[in-house]
Amino acid sequence: MRRFRPGFVLTAAWAVATALLLGLGSWQLARLGWKNELLARAEAALSAPAEPLPRVLADPPALEFRRVRASGVYLPDTAVALGFLVREGRPGSRLLTAFRLEDGRTVLVDRGFVPEDELARALRRPPPGGLRELEAVVRTGRGGGWATPSPDRALPRWYALDIEGIGRHLGLALEPVLLVLEHKDDAEPFPRPEPVVVDLPNPHLGYAATWFGLALALTVFYILIGRRAARETAP
Repeated sequence: MRRFRPGFVLTAAWAVATALLLGLGSWQLARLGWKNELLARAEAALSAPAEPLPRVLADPPALEFRRVRASGVYLPDTAVALGFLVREGRPGSRLLTAFRLEDGRTVLVDRGFVPEDELARALRRPPPGGLRELEAVVRTGRGGGWATPSPDRALPRWYALDIEGIGRHLGLALEPVLLVLEHKDDAEPFPRPEPVVVDLPNPHLGYAATWFGLALALTVFYILIGRRAARETAP
C-alpha cells in the first residue's frame, strides 16, 4: 500500500516554492558575508589614525567611519537639529553646524547631543569662533524612507541625514559627508559629543533562518498532505 501520494499539482507547487525559499535563504547568506566584510572594514577604519580630509570626495561612501582632520571656521546661523533620540532619560537631538574649510569647501559637523529643553537655545547660540582644528569621524548622508517625517524647518530639525536638503535650507553647497565629533569643541555643557560606534544593521542571518525555516515547514506540510491523501485513497 502506498503511504505517500501527494499528486502532481501539489508536488510541482512544493518544488517551485521550496526552490524559491532556498534561493532567498542562500541569497541572504551571501548578503551576510558581504555585510560582515563591510562591518570589518568599518571597524578597521574607525580604529585607524586620523588623516586629512581628502581634497576630492569622489567616492564619499568609501570614507564611511574614517577618522579625519580638518581646519576651518564654523559659520554662524547655520545650526540645525538632526533626529529625535534619548540620552540618559532625556529626549533631544544632535546639533549640526556648517563648517567652512580652509580650502573654501563647506561641510556639516555633528557637534553632539542636545536635550530637547536646551535645543532652541543651542540652535540660536553662536558656534565657537576662530580657526578650529577638528578631528572627526566621517558619516555619509542617508535619506529617510517613506515613514520618515518631513523636516521641521521652523525649528529647524531634520529626521534623516539629508545633506543636500539641509544645504538648500541653509543656502550652502555642502560636501556630501558629515563630520561627527567625539570630543567637545567648547565649554558649554551641550552639545555633548559621544563615541562613534559602527551601527550598520546586519539582520541577514535572521532573514536566512526565516527563509530556510519556511522551506522546512513547507516540506513538512507537503509530507503530511501527501500521507493523508494516500490514506484517503487507500482501498
